[in-house]
Amino acid sequence: MSGFIPRTFVNELLARVDIVDVIERRLALKKTGKNYSACCPFHNEKTPSFSVSPDKQFFHCFGCGISGNAVGFIMEYDGQGFVESVETLAQDMGIEVVYEENQAPKQDPIKHLFPVMQQVSNYYQQQLKSNPQAKIAVEYLKKRGLSGQIAKQYGIGYAPDGWQNLIQLSIPSEDLEKDLIDSGMLIKNDKGRVYDRFRDRIMFPIRNRRGQTIGFGGRIIDQGEPKYLNSPETRLFHKGSELYGLYEMRQQRQKIEKILVVEGYMDVVALAQFGIQNAAATLGTATSSEHLNSLFRICPTIVLCFDGDKAGKKAAIRAIENALSLLKDTREIRIMFLPDGEDPDSMVRKIGTDAFNQGVNEAITLFDFLIQHLTSQVDMNTFEGPAKLVHLALPFSRAIVDPILKTRFDHQLSLLSGVSEQQIQSILQKDQPAQQPAISKAPVPTRHSPQSNNVAHKSISPDRNKETTKQKGPFRRAICLLLQNPEALPAANLDWVKSLDDPGAKIFSKLCQLILQNEAVTTGMLIENWRDQPEETALKRLANQDLLLNDEQIAAELPDLLAQLEKSLLLEQWDNLIAKSKLQPLSAQEKQQLKSLQSQIATRG
Repeated sequence: MSGFIPRTFVNELLARVDIVDVIERRLALKKTGKNYSACCPFHNEKTPSFSVSPDKQFFHCFGCGISGNAVGFIMEYDGQGFVESVETLAQDMGIEVVYEENQAPKQDPIKHLFPVMQQVSNYYQQQLKSNPQAKIAVEYLKKRGLSGQIAKQYGIGYAPDGWQNLIQLSIPSEDLEKDLIDSGMLIKNDKGRVYDRFRDRIMFPIRNRRGQTIGFGGRIIDQGEPKYLNSPETRLFHKGSELYGLYEMRQQRQKIEKILVVEGYMDVVALAQFGIQNAAATLGTATSSEHLNSLFRICPTIVLCFDGDKAGKKAAIRAIENALSLLKDTREIRIMFLPDGEDPDSMVRKIGTDAFNQGVNEAITLFDFLIQHLTSQVDMNTFEGPAKLVHLALPFSRAIVDPILKTRFDHQLSLLSGVSEQQIQSILQKDQPAQQPAISKAPVPTRHSPQSNNVAHKSISPDRNKETTKQKGPFRRAICLLLQNPEALPAANLDWVKSLDDPGAKIFSKLCQLILQNEAVTTGMLIENWRDQPEETALKRLANQDLLLNDEQIAAELPDLLAQLEKSLLLEQWDNLIAKSKLQPLSAQEKQQLKSLQSQIATRG
């Protein structure tokens, strides 16, 4: 990340961007009335329920419920973080990103490495075309059935034999040797000698979500070890969070219904050669929760592909352990096991695209495999077998967060073991480590949401304001009206709202402040100011609520509603003072306040 981005800059950016243009670059939209529609890219559907409002600068899917502004769409669709998404949006608009003073580094400590790595990648690709040594590499790729188009799409290249190739390149850099060492392309030994890490290998560039080369995988052509050599961990490259082929998959701009996770570079490339463009590979590590979270941002169904041997089954269990806490709502993980001795590359060549895709579609669900695995570990025909099954299953049950999935899993476990669900729950609670007393956590400011911009956190969240969450808060309707039509903000003095210790009043007051401070205001821009805060979800619901009113009716209703709220406040304060006067004498100040209230109430009728 490049640093902290002020909320004011994000607001200005959203005021200038057109969400329709942003989404149309990634998704085909159809004009439907004053809005645009499409099949949702975030869940499977046949009838379009994904709507984009140019007036609100907001998208919403009536099927899966996802919604947001232009920044939020890029985060979800491109699988990027907030700062990256703002930078992408600003770059597309030709706007230079503004970072907070004393917060953004004067110079990104790794930014200068990206052009160096791109030049290295270009060099390897050129060597594959022109270097006489690359003839054997080209023959190998042709033998594997790869076309020049696929090789170009994935940036495949060749690292020629030799120890000092890269250091001799004409790459703009203040200290090329240091940059190549920092990026993992050169090795410096104990004697101070520096030499190329990759020699006489077919090179697969590893690109991040923005298409920047961050590392390489090199495959040996003849016999030798290691067969695959990966870039080391660097400031650019963290193999536990990156996936090979993910960038190339997204560049196809096709609806992704499921993602196939495989183990090797050639698996991804070979599948792409056969028209299967939805595969990505881990980089020598187990499928981590970070990998899965990145993939779930793109689509709700992930298929993990493993060898059918003992090692493959073990890897599947490790992946399940990382996945259980992430499964919720429509998220699904399936597991595909290949026959012994086969990998996706060899399998697709043997059976063809259609049969391979059928195998992907028929992959076993995570929970079905888990149940099969657990029951295979015990002899259910013995007295002890069912009890052992329960004890083996308990750690997995504890890891399940989604209440429906947990109930289903415990119910299935009860049916198999004969132990009641109540008993299973009792065992779970009994074996659970002693919990520490609950600690009230204040919301933590994010990198893009400095504390100075945080709204008071008495939110419209379930825990803090039950009445508002049930859509009964006194300011809920006013918030809804103002969110959907910021121009309806009346010119009346609303200072009385600031004095209220009410969550909805605080939100409404901040909305008013934002509208007055910004010239071009949209629904998407307003909600952006509550990103990652408890209020965000409820505000999105209000933004998409059908008011059954036109703009003129909203402009007429809001002032009347606020007048009623102000009068209710005055009456409440009057009642409190009258009640107090019956218990004890009022002070001079309170008597004056009572007199003022009486006058104000009479004025309002």
